[in-house]
Amino acid sequence: MTGTASLGARMKRDAFLYVLLAPALVYFFIFHILPIAGMSIAFQDFRLVGKSPFVGFKHFIILFSSPAFTTVLTNTLILSAMKIILYFPFPIVFALMVNEIRFTAARKFVQGVAYLPHFLSWVVIAGVWIAFLSPSTGGANELRHLFGLAPIDFMTSKAHIRWVFFASETWRSLGWDSIIYLAALLRINPSLYEAAGIDGASTTQKMRLITIPELFPTMVTVFILNLGFFMSAGFDQVFNMTNDSVISVADILDTFVYRIGLVNFQYSFATAASLFKGIIGLVLILSTHFGAKRMTGKGLW
Repeated sequence: MTGTASLGARMKRDAFLYVLLAPALVYFFIFHILPIAGMSIAFQDFRLVGKSPFVGFKHFIILFSSPAFTTVLTNTLILSAMKIILYFPFPIVFALMVNEIRFTAARKFVQGVAYLPHFLSWVVIAGVWIAFLSPSTGGANELRHLFGLAPIDFMTSKAHIRWVFFASETWRSLGWDSIIYLAALLRINPSLYEAAGIDGASTTQKMRLITIPELFPTMVTVFILNLGFFMSAGFDQVFNMTNDSVISVADILDTFVYRIGLVNFQYSFATAASLFKGIIGLVLILSTHFGAKRMTGKGLW
């Protein structure tokens, strides 16, 4: 009873915070929890009219035996590894660099410029990058021309398109993703730095012995959460920046599901692919949590 009373008292005390949280909870309930019930059509031959017969794992068997699925799964894994694992250190380094800027006005300017791309849609970003990488008038190829190099059509080059995705994702998300690390840096007790300074520690030693260890729990949490989206390589980006010339190396599970589900009306087949993606994401996030908990003592809970 004491625990229940204590919980009730805390909820009453923080009622305003729960009101602020309510819209987000409603959003996740409507768009992320309720749709789980629709996953049952992955085991049916879905029909808009009439009863949908149960077919078991038929659509999963077809999915896993499809050469197209192998291709999109490979592309998804490669792009996700680039965007999550390879990209992971960049916001941390950027946050550390911004934290070292001592002039308030300069820091605000850098943060504002870095945050701005996050608020642009991928339609706008795709237009900006397509123009910038144009083989005839783009800034990237103008720079190549200055050094006597031949122009490259980056957007139709299978060797370059994945790096275009990585670069544009980094440009868009770097500043925004660094916010959580900047917030974590503000929580570090200044007396730790003062004590280290008295002991003669250099800036590099303070960063290595104080800043990085204090950031480590945040880094672990963010990495685990990001792994939950490992199978989501970025539908909006790929959809807006892909063309027929590079689709063989850029087609991912999300665009595959969109194409077979909404374009070709194969709802059950598309749901099977989407369910597979969700299960893999759940397994990754749980396994990473328990692995990190065992090795470092830090996890999601």
